Amino acid sequence: MNFFSLAKWLTLLTALLLVSWQANAGEEELPLWELGVGGGAFSLPQYMGSNERYTYPFAFPFLIYRGERWRLDRAGLRNRLFDSERLSLDVSLSGGLPVRNSNRARQGMPNIHLTGQVGPRINWLLSESERDRWSLHLPSRAAVNIRGEYIGWVTEPYLRYAHHHSAEHGNIRFKMDLGALYGSQRFHETYYSVEPLYGSITRPAYRAKAGLHSLFSKVRVLYPITDRLDLFGSAQYRSLSVGVVKQSPLVKQNSYSSIALGLIWRFAESDEKVISDE
Repeated sequence: MNFFSLAKWLTLLTALLLVSWQANAGEEELPLWELGVGGGAFSLPQYMGSNERYTYPFAFPFLIYRGERWRLDRAGLRNRLFDSERLSLDVSLSGGLPVRNSNRARQGMPNIHLTGQVGPRINWLLSESERDRWSLHLPSRAAVNIRGEYIGWVTEPYLRYAHHHSAEHGNIRFKMDLGALYGSQRFHETYYSVEPLYGSITRPAYRAKAGLHSLFSKVRVLYPITDRLDLFGSAQYRSLSVGVVKQSPLVKQNSYSSIALGLIWRFAESDEKVISDE
C-alpha cells in the first residue's frame, strides 16, 4: 500500500468492532450512566495478513456506567485497579474472529476458533489541556479461544492523542492511536505456522517465532447528530512488513486495513453527572 492509500485510510470515518472506542479528551461532565442501541457495518481481513475479508452488518446494546472505580463502556467492563493523577492500571480486552479452512490460503488446515483476549493495561497521562490529551498505554493480554484453549499472549504499546470540541448537539470526539503489536511464539504459530502435514509446493512448511508482529495506526471519530443520536466511525491500518511473520506463506498481504461505520441511539441517561477524563 503506497503513502496515498495509507493517508486515505487514515482519514476515513470508521470504527473497529469489539475494541476500545472512547474518544473523550480532557475532563468533561457526562451522565453517570447511558443506555441505548447501536448498529452499522464493518469490513476487515479474516486474519491479519489475509487477502480475504469479512464484511458484515452488526448491532449491539449500548450501556455505559462511569463509576468511581467500576466502569462499563465501549471497551467492556473495567476496574480502575490503581489510579493516580497521571498513572492508572485497568483491564484491556480484545479478540479475533474465527477463520475457517474455506479461506483459500488455509484450505485443508484446521479452523481457527473465535478468540478473546484479556489482561492488564498501564496508562500514563503525558499532557492534558481543556480539549487535548496525550497518553501512553501498555496492554498485555492472554489469548484464549472459545474452546478454552490458551493460544499465547500479545502486548500492544501505543501512543494516543484525543481531542474534543463542542458542536450543536454535544462534543465531536476524535482519537488516534499509533503503536506496535508483539506476540508470543504460540500466538504467532496459531495464525501463521504451517505444519509439514499441511505443506505443499505453494504453501511450504513454516514455523513462526515470537517478536514484533506489526505497526499500526487507528483513527476514531464520534459525531453527535442530535442530542440522542451519534454517528461513529474509525479506520485502522497495520503493516506486517516489519514483523517476524512476514515470511509465512499464510501472509498474503503485508498491509491490513479495517473499516466500520454506524449509529448509536441513546434513549435513556441518568440525571446525575460525573467528571470523566478518559
